[in-house]
Amino acid sequence: MKEWFEQLAPRERLLVSIAGGLLIFALIVMLGVRPIMSRGERSHQLVVDKRALLTELQQVAARLGPQSGDAQPAPGGASQSLVLVVDRTTRSSGLAQYLKRNQPDGNTRIRLRFENAPFDTLITWLGDLQSQHGMSVSTANIDVSQQAGRVNCNLTLTRAGA
Repeated sequence: MKEWFEQLAPRERLLVSIAGGLLIFALIVMLGVRPIMSRGERSHQLVVDKRALLTELQQVAARLGPQSGDAQPAPGGASQSLVLVVDRTTRSSGLAQYLKRNQPDGNTRIRLRFENAPFDTLITWLGDLQSQHGMSVSTANIDVSQQAGRVNCNLTLTRAGA
């Protein structure tokens, strides 16, 4: 190979040297730099996918609210009496007219009696109590009322952390 190179004219040697340098540069790029860049692009795509998944999970979590055992009282919720929380929230949800008995049992439990209450509204109210005030149902007795979609029920609510 060395003999062949030395037999070339000076101009041809220059062209062959330049072509060899370009070939070495191309090999370095193809075998060294490109795999690193493609790994970086794959890593970047993984990060984008994971962020999208995280966003989706956060949206689902926001829709579901805190789950059993995860309920945390809202700021200032622990200082409010259960009677006050129940009174305020039943009024705002339209359930106050169906609440027939409201009996506190210490500072962490309250017993309630609803008659002829709309079931869907009652369940939504209970979910709001759990997510916003850290209160959960510890016992429930629910009976179907005379009207469709209405129930009579006895509930015992407990504040989280009790």
